[in-house]
Amino acid sequence: MSLNLIMNTSTSGLMAAQTQLRVVSDNVANVNTPGYVRKIADQVAMTSQGVGSGVDVVRVRLATDRFLQAAAMSASSEAARQGVRYDLYDRVQSLFGDPGGTSGFFAQVDSVFAGFTGLAEQPTSTPLRQDALYKAKAVFDEAARISTQIQLVRADANSRIRGGVDQVNDLLREIEALNDEIARSRATASDASGPESVQAALLGELGKLMDVRTSVRDLGGVTVRSGSGTLLAGRGHAVLEYSYSGEVQAETTFGDIFVTEPGGARRSLMDDLTSGELRGLVQVRDTEAPAAAERLAELMTRVADELNRAHNANSAAPPPNRLTGRNVGQAFETAIAGFTGNSNVVVTNAAGVVQARAAIAFSGGTMTVNGVPATPATFLATLNAQLGGAATASFANGVLSLQASTGTNGVAVADDPVAPSSKTGRGFSHFFGLNDLVTSSAPAVYETGMTAASQHGFAAGQTLSFRFFASHGGVMRDIQVAVPPGGDMASLLAQLNSPVSGVGRFGSFTLDNNGALTFANVPGGDWRMAIASDQTVQAPSGVSLTALFG
Repeated sequence: MSLNLIMNTSTSGLMAAQTQLRVVSDNVANVNTPGYVRKIADQVAMTSQGVGSGVDVVRVRLATDRFLQAAAMSASSEAARQGVRYDLYDRVQSLFGDPGGTSGFFAQVDSVFAGFTGLAEQPTSTPLRQDALYKAKAVFDEAARISTQIQLVRADANSRIRGGVDQVNDLLREIEALNDEIARSRATASDASGPESVQAALLGELGKLMDVRTSVRDLGGVTVRSGSGTLLAGRGHAVLEYSYSGEVQAETTFGDIFVTEPGGARRSLMDDLTSGELRGLVQVRDTEAPAAAERLAELMTRVADELNRAHNANSAAPPPNRLTGRNVGQAFETAIAGFTGNSNVVVTNAAGVVQARAAIAFSGGTMTVNGVPATPATFLATLNAQLGGAATASFANGVLSLQASTGTNGVAVADDPVAPSSKTGRGFSHFFGLNDLVTSSAPAVYETGMTAASQHGFAAGQTLSFRFFASHGGVMRDIQVAVPPGGDMASLLAQLNSPVSGVGRFGSFTLDNNGALTFANVPGGDWRMAIASDQTVQAPSGVSLTALFG
């Protein structure tokens, strides 16, 4: 063996040992670095003409178990989804306070009914009246505050989605750039472990934002795809887009997330999101927070309805000079039809002495006032005639009003105690909201009492658009539906449920016995429907079809 060969062999050993020491040094130095992957130096023996000529470190690689890495990334993605859901939903929950506590929102609701119960035992107590009214106002103010805060949570989720999309774009750009660097290092037999370590950390960050799958490229680096196979990086990087508005949105007008693959077409990314922070944010924004707001609205609607039921069953003493109802969202002829039972409109003086009385009887589609037959079209004229000028009933912009003619007189509505008037379970005064305690500028009760034969009051050609979301949150399709000629609910339902000009391929609308309009998916359909826009205006009330039926 020549002296040169001996020296070269020794030198190769020293260089290999130096490389191994550097690798060990890196591993020890980064033992507490989050996301750091241990390095391994692959050392091989060298021979020359069958004679050993030293050692060489052919490459420095990461000690990565691809199966465990994929499992860890999947678990991290799901943990991130659940974490962001917990964070935002905990904020929503905190708005209501402890359900079993004495100071939370639900305790306030209980205190409202307790206040009115106490008032019933001492109805002449001014302090109790003021306390009951204060508690009622406070709980509705608190409900409005909570509803606004829920919308702010949605807006926050929306803003974080925008930030997440920008972060994903930055990560994909850096991962693709590192792919090129790793490939060059492999081609020149250089140490690629540095950029590979950085790339592994970036992949971990990306996995927290959205679920991804990685595979090793032959040239070095990785190919990154979404859970459903969309190419994100490996042959160029994909670009994500998100249309964003910083304003608090009303219902479901938030934007969609789109992805454009390298050399591919632009399409929705929501098909690909099954876990990660982006998926969790979309779930809270589009499903869970709106569901909480909807349940809150349903609770407060029922609380208001029950308070109004009791208030309309009674009258102030002395009665007020004027009773002004709520906007029922219908023409009077439609609203007055369908009642049963008996009611009375009474005009009294300041001492409570009856000055005029109109006894109203509804039976089997017919109606009388003091025994005088009337129709929906002539009811108001007949009622005013029977009141003899002591009071006037009028209907404008969807609102029924009763006005006593003399300033010192009052007007009251009282149902017959044996056979009270009823429509959708509400008496004459309650249905029109003539003596409501809790008032609203828009319809709040969606049991309209309308039937298939009822005239809906929307002009033919007016349009509204329905938006259908897949179960993962992506927009499937927008469908615009025009109000058909005919004017009755039967023709409107037929148009809505048409598979050609309506939403019949996705589900169907039905009108129940109380006139509430509901939508149900076709069997097996797991999509969600929302209103994208509504250009309908009902005459004479001025409300939209969406507002009328909720």
